Amino acid sequence: MKKFIILGSGTAGLISAGMIKRYWGDKVQVSLYYDANKKNIAVGESTTPLIHYFLNTIGITTEDLIRDLNVTVKLGINFKNWISNTEYFHGFTEAETFCQPDFSSAVYSIPNDCYDGGVLYNEATTTVPNREFDYEHALHIDTQEFSNYMFEKLKSEIEIIDDIAEKINVKNNSIESIDFRDSGNVTADFYIDCSGFNSLLIKNLETEWIDISNLLPIDRAIPQQVSYDFDEIPSYTLAEATDNGWIWQIPIGNRYGTGYLYSSKFTSDEEAREKYNSWLLEKFGTELKTDRVIHYKPGYYNQAWVGNCLAVGLSSGFVEPLESTGIHIIIKQILDFIKLNNNLNFLNYDRKIFNKINSNTYEVIIDFICLHYNTNRDDSEFWKYMSNNKKEWVKDIDEKCRKEFLDSFSVGEQSFWQLDSYIQVAKGLQMFNKESVGKYLDLQNNKEELLKMMQELHDSNVRSKKEKNKKVSHKKIIDSIHK
Repeated sequence: MKKFIILGSGTAGLISAGMIKRYWGDKVQVSLYYDANKKNIAVGESTTPLIHYFLNTIGITTEDLIRDLNVTVKLGINFKNWISNTEYFHGFTEAETFCQPDFSSAVYSIPNDCYDGGVLYNEATTTVPNREFDYEHALHIDTQEFSNYMFEKLKSEIEIIDDIAEKINVKNNSIESIDFRDSGNVTADFYIDCSGFNSLLIKNLETEWIDISNLLPIDRAIPQQVSYDFDEIPSYTLAEATDNGWIWQIPIGNRYGTGYLYSSKFTSDEEAREKYNSWLLEKFGTELKTDRVIHYKPGYYNQAWVGNCLAVGLSSGFVEPLESTGIHIIIKQILDFIKLNNNLNFLNYDRKIFNKINSNTYEVIIDFICLHYNTNRDDSEFWKYMSNNKKEWVKDIDEKCRKEFLDSFSVGEQSFWQLDSYIQVAKGLQMFNKESVGKYLDLQNNKEELLKMMQELHDSNVRSKKEKNKKVSHKKIIDSIHK
């Protein structure tokens, strides 16, 4: 039996514990250490559809979470004012359409002025498909409630200990043991760092921090929950750009989780509070009621698995939450670890492959998040900086979109998003034009055949949206489950 010690009981710790124990069962002993006096960041969390992989592992359904917690359904993200006075929607793609052709139907719909968004969801509404959750969706959750819920689900399977790590003992670039305040000196075969931004384990080992603040300088967040009596519940996350950064707005139960994100390089905490307070007053008629400011460093460790220690979630790195990648990264890291380390041998080969995959994951996320800032705004020092310091990849894909078009070959193999997602965001940022799409089609040897096929695909997608996704009130679905 291999012994795992997990340090931290937040979302990362509990997901790690659940997936490891459910996969290896009696082959592993899982001990989770946490400080009961420390609470999660708990600002309200927007997820991706990958959360269902974890929930299925534990045996939890969407209906269970809606019934037991203040959970709502998410079909995508609505981006407001990233280009002034415009909005665009980035919706999820139905699972069965992942194996779509190498070309997007947008090569037909954009020149013909009939582009209607993504393959599945194309607008921000307060409705959901009239189906039994057998459609591509994510969830809006309260992370503290979710953690408490998972505690109850897992407490009979794993050892959960309230204790504080006082000293990390290292030998040969591995964790030798941990000295806890009450438990004393404790050893394990493998250690998982889920201690959040503190990175209590991994920071003691030899690994390089990749700082991305020059690309994504936002490093502060002020969260506030806002009580709200919903007539209808939005089925999307709102990301609203401001002159200093952006604001998230997530519907959870009888409230919104909101937060103001900004860069300390351009905005003081005091100015951010004033701006956020004005937004809250205008939007909800309420004032800012917290002094809390979350500080973080944008970046990641180039080796999240060092020796016998794996950093998961915030311990391994953080890219701003614009595309809700936090929980997705946690699940993917543990899933990759399990796949590579199937026999629990903790081989150097597997460790090196994991680190390569993990670094690539972060780089793909960074690229995609940077793409969202390709607005060319210059109405503040923050936006001037973002417009004048674009990532080289963003400059290249911008040129590609304006002079040609995007297909699966030009996007490459991505670990997170399909071609459809890149096109939704690029279209929302006005990076395409009819002339370039026409020139792109002219370069294809089978232009007429391709155009006909893409028209048929477009028409099929339009029919699918109408037939498969007859919409019903999101709130009525939530209320019916609660009753």
